[in-house]
Amino acid sequence: MIAKNSPPRRGGVSAPSEAKAQTGWSDRRDVKLCRTDHPGASAARLSRHPSSARRGIGLACGIVSGILLVLSLPKPDLYPLAWVALVPWLYVISSATLHEVVTVAYAAGVVFFAGTFYWISETMAIYGGLSITLAIGVGALFVIVFALYFVLFALGLHLAIKQFGAGGLLFAAPLWVSVELLRSILLSGFPWMLSGYSLVPYTGILQMAAWTGIYGLSFVATAVNSLIVYGATSRSKMALGIAAAVILTARFLPVLAETRPDDPVPVRLVQTNISLDQPWKQPDSDQLLDELGKLSTGGNTRPKLVTWPETPAPFYLNADAGFRGRMQAIARRLEAYFLVGYVDAVGEGPSNSAGLLDPKGDQVSRYDKMHLVPFGEYVPFKRLLFFAESLTRQVGDFIPGAEYTIASLDGHRISTAICYESIFPDLVRRFVKRGSELLVVITNDGWFGESSAPYQHLRMGVVRAVENRRYMVRTANTGISAIIDPYGRIEASAPIGIRTILDGTVHFRSDRTFYTEYGDVFAYANAILVAGLLVWREHARRNRRTI
Repeated sequence: MIAKNSPPRRGGVSAPSEAKAQTGWSDRRDVKLCRTDHPGASAARLSRHPSSARRGIGLACGIVSGILLVLSLPKPDLYPLAWVALVPWLYVISSATLHEVVTVAYAAGVVFFAGTFYWISETMAIYGGLSITLAIGVGALFVIVFALYFVLFALGLHLAIKQFGAGGLLFAAPLWVSVELLRSILLSGFPWMLSGYSLVPYTGILQMAAWTGIYGLSFVATAVNSLIVYGATSRSKMALGIAAAVILTARFLPVLAETRPDDPVPVRLVQTNISLDQPWKQPDSDQLLDELGKLSTGGNTRPKLVTWPETPAPFYLNADAGFRGRMQAIARRLEAYFLVGYVDAVGEGPSNSAGLLDPKGDQVSRYDKMHLVPFGEYVPFKRLLFFAESLTRQVGDFIPGAEYTIASLDGHRISTAICYESIFPDLVRRFVKRGSELLVVITNDGWFGESSAPYQHLRMGVVRAVENRRYMVRTANTGISAIIDPYGRIEASAPIGIRTILDGTVHFRSDRTFYTEYGDVFAYANAILVAGLLVWREHARRNRRTI
């Protein structure tokens, strides 16, 4: 493109220096890139736009990628979009300046985290006691901070492309996994809705989680996106063919080498559907507990294990003799083991606990939740964020447990994870590594209302079952309660917002997956690869300086 007032040159082509000045791209680019037969021609065409238009196009591409990532996850769960969600953004990164890389990445991150976690502000305003303004402010602060993870990924990819040319795009998958791993660890971790969860409906490819954990699915989704961009910009039919082959494989691959154990146990999930505004003065509380007692002991089946959800109310199994008597009556009447969520004390504060009663009504096990919800069960940085205390309804902060409790049930071993803990792959696998043959998750998702959060939470539970090849009994106060098989299939579920029981049969399993045994080896291998790239580049840069 020739500037309007510049004098013509021989052959009608501007000098390389003029092309660079007009496009604003880095000095490594050359006018030759504008030839349509060059592997990077498509990327170069973007660089020929005036700088303001180019910035607008780049920003739009980042926003589009953020939107597509949101749409690929529950709800609305348009999961095939995962194969192309990153394509617009990666296309821009492949030929952008450093400033543009940061701007576009941050835009994509803001859109993704705002769209996926919009319910944070809603929860804080409706149930947490914050004003609408303050709730929006807290949600905005979350988005502003977490969008930086996208910037970190983009900077790493920009570095790889600068070092290796278009081939640097192939580092996108290990870089993405490394950043998701960091998000799972940093500041106690928040691995909610990693990108790999969009591929869960592809049941065949989902089984790789038994080896790689959720990070393997994130790797596959990102790798396909990067192959599409690499194939398009480099005109590589092989790259596009591999991407297409992976997509088709995911679409048609069945569950392979499936085995079913012979140790069935009938279970009953009681979806209590207790409103967070339920009054707890008599006679209201007695009427509710009477109704839940009848619901729990009704039906035509004889369960061996009955589960109530994480406590949505001031239930005190040890301190309240009346409540304890009601729970014991349920266990005795059904002659079943009964798992119930309740509040207890650990040291100087309350604990979020789960107790298991045997068929005689005696408590045989207790688990105290270890990974607490920030701003829900404790207030991090309390002195700085004093206003967030209104989010904790119990007096004082909850105290975390310290033990991976494994309970016995007729010669078998079961474990319980409470609510938020089910989003942490490593935490859940440690129960199984310690001998758990059945995963139980109890949760109170009533805080989320009818937003997308309950569906997102359930999706993560599905992957925990596959990672460890265990049946999962998932009981939620307001839904979604579900029985999930070891291959990620939901065998039965109860919808949001109804009080009901869900009967079904699960099986004990004692085998261990690679993931159960070794954890996030795959994710850390990706991080080591990325770290190795950085070290190698720094070493090469110093050698050039020496020369």
